Amino acid sequence: MKVLVYGSGGRDHCLADKYADSQHVDKVYFAPGNPGILQTPKGHEERRLIELVHLKDFGEAADFCVERGVDLVDVGSENPLEEGLIDVLNDRGIRTIGPRKDYVKIESDRAFTDDLLRRIGVPKPEYQVFDDPEKAKTYVRNIGYQVVVKANGLAAGKGAIVCDEVPDAIAAIDKVMIEAVFGESGNRVVVEERKYGTELSFFAYLDGEHVLPLKMFAQDYKPAFDPDDRASIEQFGGNLNTGGTGCYCPHKLVSPWLINRIIKEIVNPTVNEIYNNLGWPYKGVLYFGLNLDPYDNLDVFEINVRHGDPEWEVLARKLSTDLFEMGMAVWEGSLDQIKQVWNNQHYVDVIAMEGRSKASRGWNKGYPGRYGKGHKIIGLDEIERGIAIYFAGVDENPQKGLVTYGGRVLHVVAGDPTLKGAREKAYRNIKKLVFLDHNNNGANCLRFRHTIGL
Repeated sequence: MKVLVYGSGGRDHCLADKYADSQHVDKVYFAPGNPGILQTPKGHEERRLIELVHLKDFGEAADFCVERGVDLVDVGSENPLEEGLIDVLNDRGIRTIGPRKDYVKIESDRAFTDDLLRRIGVPKPEYQVFDDPEKAKTYVRNIGYQVVVKANGLAAGKGAIVCDEVPDAIAAIDKVMIEAVFGESGNRVVVEERKYGTELSFFAYLDGEHVLPLKMFAQDYKPAFDPDDRASIEQFGGNLNTGGTGCYCPHKLVSPWLINRIIKEIVNPTVNEIYNNLGWPYKGVLYFGLNLDPYDNLDVFEINVRHGDPEWEVLARKLSTDLFEMGMAVWEGSLDQIKQVWNNQHYVDVIAMEGRSKASRGWNKGYPGRYGKGHKIIGLDEIERGIAIYFAGVDENPQKGLVTYGGRVLHVVAGDPTLKGAREKAYRNIKKLVFLDHNNNGANCLRFRHTIGL
């Protein structure tokens, strides 16, 4: 069988890698992919289980699938889903995993989803939606409790700004609605009650008729810096949200009791609404971002239409069920026949990010602020066996070889029978890597958080 994974980040690399492990799959095409895959055993030219392909548009992607006899396409990222790639492929009779364009609004329109959850009685924090920044500011001045300010549309996982005080909320509203840092996604904002507790990332596969909740969940880390990294937090003007700085699995709270509660209180009512009231034959993944407070109350703070990043990088390592079999069951409507199998390992993903680097004039603060590019990546040949490296923000330079290109550059994922052991392996290996700052005498401008999994 042949699979096409459409995407380019760490989550998409991980999907391609997992499909290549399937006993049914001979070839995985990765489009547009990233050149980091060529550094891996499965992407190396001697084996080429995973092959990079360059497709200029959705029409060319459909043509490629027909010409090469691609059996399944998995679209890993939200933007091509919102732009309608699934619709184009399905219209050509190509099997896919991912929702059609009309269904992506369950992620891309927070107000729509919040109203849906409120209507069906799924617990979520109090919220109000605003088109006018002045009305939003008046609201946060009057309500008296802490809030999260959220861009209503897609924002690459960074559109939620957690606020401590009223001035923080006012500044967040200005940032999203006036400065438009998230573009048109910030034309509307959702101002939501801030919740305290433990974050849970929970996933379910849908096939248009059945639902397969993954009975395992992970802990994602969104803040850019460790809580005690006061210097960086002050320099950036706060501990900013990111697309994720690391993850571990299984979550410390995984238990049959909590999994059953999540399925009963949140997943099943939401899926029932999607299938039976909205009438969507949804085929793909739903991600539920949840909060469990100290009193054991569950709340939904977001729903996404794809795997999390970095959650998928650890869940995929723990999942022993054949991913191609799951993917075909999504298309064929037979998820009720799939048996979940999870190994007994713990996994930790620590993300190597672009840190402070010298610019041609002045300095780059580093991710999640302005960051440099083109820094040569060295040390990959020193990574221990059994450690998975998933590439995200990388590029290839004719002189330097593999270089940095994005803010989150690569994922270092380690497994061990204990969480402590997995943490030690991940950190031991990420310390072998260097991003050479060519403007600063080859200093290492790689940055990572030190408290993932604690």
